[in-house]
Amino acid sequence: MKRITAYVNTTRIHWLVEELQTKGINEIMVSEFFRPNSQISKFEFFCEEKDLKEVEKIVHKIGTCGNPADHLIEVKEDEGKTKSIFPFV
Repeated sequence: MKRITAYVNTTRIHWLVEELQTKGINEIMVSEFFRPNSQISKFEFFCEEKDLKEVEKIVHKIGTCGNPADHLIEVKEDEGKTKSIFPFV
């Protein structure tokens, strides 16, 4: 299992969440950050290793407006200890 943290364009949030849900990712935590000249959202979710490349393509295609520095994806190995992306569950 992989833990994905993606920083994406805030204006693309809803489309990205909907597309990830069609791929079976039903637990997504989103944090939105606003500054005068910057809007970015942090997505956190888990996915299977076999789905990683497809998920990265979705984040790049839907989560960005096409600018080179419009997104960032971090992938970390989850050792199976985490049951939920939400710490209070």
